[in-house]
Amino acid sequence: MMVRNAVSGCAAVALASVAMTGLAQAAAPTVPAPGVAAAPRVTVTPAMAKQKATVTIKVVGAPKTCRSVQARSDAFVKAVALAKRGNPPVYAGQAGVKANAAPGAHQVVVGGVGCGKWTAKAKLTVLAPAPKPVTGKVISKAGVHVRQQPTSNSRITGAYRSGQTIDLICRKAGQPVGGNRTWYKVKTPQGWVTARYVKANGAVPPCK
Repeated sequence: MMVRNAVSGCAAVALASVAMTGLAQAAAPTVPAPGVAAAPRVTVTPAMAKQKATVTIKVVGAPKTCRSVQARSDAFVKAVALAKRGNPPVYAGQAGVKANAAPGAHQVVVGGVGCGKWTAKAKLTVLAPAPKPVTGKVISKAGVHVRQQPTSNSRITGAYRSGQTIDLICRKAGQPVGGNRTWYKVKTPQGWVTARYVKANGAVPPCK
């Protein structure tokens, strides 16, 4: 019995050693093989940009022998040549985002000339343009006050004159004014106007 237990104990130790070795190998970071250079790294700043914005592309780790390095994307107005600075070199440049670039993710691809076949890639997210506010016209002869909150008891933050056209950001229910519970949010001056005295020229979205 003692011999059998001793053998079983040795087997358990061996299995534990194998398991630990496997874990160590799995946790070990992947490094380039000897003599193989790491792939160039490209960054786009900002990574999320509006249409017609300008972004900066930077490449680190590209070969020193490159005659030129260019960045391309279907979101860019045109391909961009990146300037080389420093030693080891960093290639950088700026690109304009198209006015009609589709909102969503776009790939930025960077490659060099005269320094072998390589590419570096990054992602650029084009933000959807903000919806244009619906306009409204002040229909009260006395104009309308802008209130801090959607209630006629709230503090006045400004006013619009009769016949003035204003931007209406969104709508929500508030204190009834002449039987109308709808209030419109406005930006300048910031606050709310009652729909009782403002006629919207389209469908005003509800406030989130």
